[in-house]
Amino acid sequence: MRAPTLPRPASKRRLAAFALTGGLCVHTILQLVSPDSLPYTVLILLVELAVGSLATVTLFDARRMVTMGYVQMGALIVVCSALLALWTVSGRVPTAEVDGYLLDVAWIGPLKVLLLVFSAVSGVHTAAAFADQRRVTMMLGVAGSVLGLVLVGLLAGLVGASAWSYVGVLASMLGAALALGGSIMAMSWGHWYLTNSGLPKEPLEQMSLLLCVALLLQVVFMVLGIAFPPREVPLGEAGFGVALVANPAFWLRVGVGVLFPFALAVLSWRAANIRGMMTATGLLYIATGCILAGEVLARGLLFATGAVV
Repeated sequence: MRAPTLPRPASKRRLAAFALTGGLCVHTILQLVSPDSLPYTVLILLVELAVGSLATVTLFDARRMVTMGYVQMGALIVVCSALLALWTVSGRVPTAEVDGYLLDVAWIGPLKVLLLVFSAVSGVHTAAAFADQRRVTMMLGVAGSVLGLVLVGLLAGLVGASAWSYVGVLASMLGAALALGGSIMAMSWGHWYLTNSGLPKEPLEQMSLLLCVALLLQVVFMVLGIAFPPREVPLGEAGFGVALVANPAFWLRVGVGVLFPFALAVLSWRAANIRGMMTATGLLYIATGCILAGEVLARGLLFATGAVV
């Protein structure tokens, strides 16, 4: 009988490094995100996830590159995220500021209405997908993606009062939606190769490249967010009382939330190119977790410092 293979010391060191980095991210997030700003952070993440996932699924479904089962799974992710976002915002009493960060409460009413409409369209989209009405599903996906774009615009108006620019906040959220939704949907598509190894490699290749583009856009928006100071600096204590570039949360955002996932997305594309689908899927798992942590850090920094990163 062959003896079990023990992990090599180098593997143990890599696991320890991942665990240490993950623990540091969690610790920083707990310090950075206050109880008052947490509901708005969750709302932003859920809307970004729903809109980005729907846009990604619809894009590849329109090109007939994915199976109907994948579209059904994506529709479930979208409608669940939308309903959770609706539940998050429905119980909020709008206030003019959160821990010193200014909010424009005039946007909250239209935001709730459009989020309800988006959730309804997502529900019908899911029903059409499970009824195998592919053409209807695709049309509803396009309509939902357009509504999602407007929804992100309303959300940017709500939280963009203190930031350097409404357009900057909107662009940052759209890039985040593409990165978060794109990573989750790419990782999910990787599982289809486990049951059907004969599927073409092009969808996973292109999803990985799409993720690379989204992360590069985030780098551009991040540079702009650093170059232009916020209009109003929050007076809360969550920013650690230091400049943005000296803030440890900012460097975790850059390294863990953008640069590392970009490297993983490139490696995933290369793995898919040689049909290493299990490897590509595993890399996308890690990338998705890092992007999610990075988005939480980015929104925490927004409420703590006013910087759009």
